[in-house]
Amino acid sequence: MSMQRPQLLPRFFQPFAGGPNLFDMREHEWKPWRAVFSKAFSAETTLSLVPGMVDETLTYCDTLRRHAEQKEIFQLDITTLRFTIDAIGKTILNTQLGAQQRYNALADCMLSQVRWHQANAEGNPFEYLNFVRKTIHWWNGRQMDKYIDHELKERYREYKADQESKRTKAIIDLVLQNYMSEKDGERTKASADELDSSFRAFATRQIRLFVFVGHDSTSSTICYILHLLFTNPDTLSRLRREHDNVFGSDAARVPTLLKTQPHLINNLPYTAATIKEALRLFPPGGCSRSGQPTVSLRSDSGKECPTEKVEAVFTIHSELQRSPVYWKEPDAFRPERWLVEPGHAIHPAIKGAFRAFEVGPRNCVAQGFVIAELKVVLACLVRQFDFAPAYEEFDRLNPLKTRGGMELRMYRGERAYQIEEGAAHPADHYPCRVSVRGSSKPY
Repeated sequence: MSMQRPQLLPRFFQPFAGGPNLFDMREHEWKPWRAVFSKAFSAETTLSLVPGMVDETLTYCDTLRRHAEQKEIFQLDITTLRFTIDAIGKTILNTQLGAQQRYNALADCMLSQVRWHQANAEGNPFEYLNFVRKTIHWWNGRQMDKYIDHELKERYREYKADQESKRTKAIIDLVLQNYMSEKDGERTKASADELDSSFRAFATRQIRLFVFVGHDSTSSTICYILHLLFTNPDTLSRLRREHDNVFGSDAARVPTLLKTQPHLINNLPYTAATIKEALRLFPPGGCSRSGQPTVSLRSDSGKECPTEKVEAVFTIHSELQRSPVYWKEPDAFRPERWLVEPGHAIHPAIKGAFRAFEVGPRNCVAQGFVIAELKVVLACLVRQFDFAPAYEEFDRLNPLKTRGGMELRMYRGERAYQIEEGAAHPADHYPCRVSVRGSSKPY
C-alpha cells in the first residue's frame, strides 16, 4: 500500500507538472527514476549547491531591507514565493530566473498555475466546465514547457562538449548524466545530435514538479518558521546563540562562510530542530495512498478498517502531528523535543508520527536538500532582521463580515492558520513588518 498512489493524484498535479511525475507514477514506472533522482539529491550534491542558495538569499535580504526602509506592512509569503522560485531555479536548472526583480516565464507561469488552481477540483466534475481556468492552465503549461525545453537542450549541448567536467552542476545536469550512462548499452553516450525526445518530455515534467513543490511548500515553511521564532523570543535567542557559536558574532560574514565552507550547515542541530518543529506544527501538505484488497488499517481504538475498494486513504499531517495520542504538549512549539533521546516525555511516541516528508519508500526524495536550504535562509536572516506579525493592523484595514458579532479569523488560537493554495500557506499570506537589527551590518 505504501507504494501506490490514488487515481485522483494525477489530476491534482496536472497543472503543475503537466503529466506523470515522481509523485503520482505507478510503482513500476516510479522505481527506476527514484534511484536516479536519489543520486542527484545526495548530501554531497546538496553541499555543492549551497553557494547558489546563498546568492539568491542575498537578493531576498535586499528585498526585505527595502521593506524595512519603507516601514510598510507587506505580505511575507508573496515576497518569499518569488525568492523560493528563484532559489529552486538556481539549484535545479543552474539558471538565474530573476523572479525577485522581474517577470520570468517559468516563474510567473508557475505562480499563475497555483493562483488559478482550485482546491479539491480533481474530485469535482463541474470543474471540467471551467474553460477559463483550463485555458490559462494550458497556456501557462506551454510557456513552462518551452522554457524548460530550451534549458534541457543547453545542458545536453554542454554535456556533449565536456562529459568529464567537474564543475558544480545543477540537479538536472546530474540527472542527465545518470540517464545517459544508463543508455550506454543502447548507444554511445554523446552520439546523438539531440536529446532523446521521450527523456526530454519526462525531464520537463519532473522539473516542473520540483519547481512547484520546491518553491510553494518552502515559502510557506519559511513564513511559519519566522512566525514561530519571532513570537517565541526564548527560542529565537537560543537559535541566534547557536549561529554566533558556529559562524562568529559578525552576521555579515555568514554568506562568505557558507560559500567557502558549506559543511557548516551540518553544525546547526538546534536550527534543524526548529525547522522540524515548525514542519510538525504547520506541515505544508498531506499524503494519500490507494486502498488495497489485502490491507487493513487499525485505528487508535483498535478498530480494523479494510481498504479494499477505497479510492484514497488520506494522511492528514496537520492532525496527526498535533495528536495528543502521539505528542506531549502537541500544540506547543518545543524544538528541544527533537534533541532528546527516544523515550523522553516530549519525544514523539512513535517514529511515524512525524510525516512532513512522509515515511517509507515514497518519502520526499529532496528532504535533505530542503533542510539545507532552510538552514541557509535562517543563517542569513535571523541575526540581520526582526519580524513582527501585523494581522491586527491588516484586519482593521480589511474588515470581515461578522457572525454573532465575532470575526471568524482564528483557528486553534492562531491567526496565521493554514489555507490551501497549492501547498498550505498562512492566511492572508502573512502580513508583517520587518526591521533591520540595530547592530547588524548589511551584506
